Amino acid sequence: MRKLKRKKTIIYCLVILGVFLTTSISVLYSEDSGHKLLENFKIYEPEIPLIPDDVKLSDRFVEGVGEKIGQIQQVQGKAYVIHFGQKIAYRLKNNNPLVVSDTLITFSKSRLNALMNDKSVLALAPLAKLTITKAEYSPAENTRSTVMDLIWGSARFIVKKISGEPDFTVKTKTAVCGVRGTDFAVSVAPADGAKKVSALNQFLAFLSPVQEAHALVPGALITTALTGPGSTVGLTGALGGTTIIGPASVAGAIDGAAATLATFVGDAAAAGVLGSIGPGLASMSMPPGFN
Repeated sequence: MRKLKRKKTIIYCLVILGVFLTTSISVLYSEDSGHKLLENFKIYEPEIPLIPDDVKLSDRFVEGVGEKIGQIQQVQGKAYVIHFGQKIAYRLKNNNPLVVSDTLITFSKSRLNALMNDKSVLALAPLAKLTITKAEYSPAENTRSTVMDLIWGSARFIVKKISGEPDFTVKTKTAVCGVRGTDFAVSVAPADGAKKVSALNQFLAFLSPVQEAHALVPGALITTALTGPGSTVGLTGALGGTTIIGPASVAGAIDGAAATLATFVGDAAAAGVLGSIGPGLASMSMPPGFN
């Protein structure tokens, strides 16, 4: 009799769990939640200054040490680069060269785009910070190995397709985004507005043996990845597997949690967000108020 009661209890718990997951998924991956995630590409003030207080600003650009891996195509407003190990932020201008470990920073009324040696392009929205951690490209062997660390804000990437090894990764504090040849954007933003898309992530975090980080703790961050039409990327959070984000879709990953499933937002919405980060890329046109 006790065994029968225990079995009924287990079945009941499984049914409740199934209802919970179904409800969570329907909330998480509705079209509404997809457009909610797009709000993470707005411009957010960072919690700490993008340029540390002990770093001096210089209007005179000095090239970093090492092999050139790309160059600034266009910069508008006040954007800076900090070379590895230095305490000076040099103001960027068009055609300035970039080297490995350069950290790019945009102010509230500025943005930039850069052309890498493999012909890939990156663009930073206002109030963004990104480090080019690795940029290896061999035209002869047709191989590439690129790692970008997005620290804050939004960035757009148009990754040149190559027939060889196409390794191109964007890392953040909460997720890893892997791509091949594609047009996509990634943002790092405060997770305060993410309560509606966190139910399943909280459950996965509860199941995980690693419980140090929890979704929606004060000051938590969310990484959001958005694809353009015809593009696909993979997003991996702290828990779980990789979410494949198909064309014109979005997914997110909060501190210490799994990546959500992808939600289709449509070509127009995707193109609108991508264009707001790096419109045209090769010939950016700035909205009123940018200088």
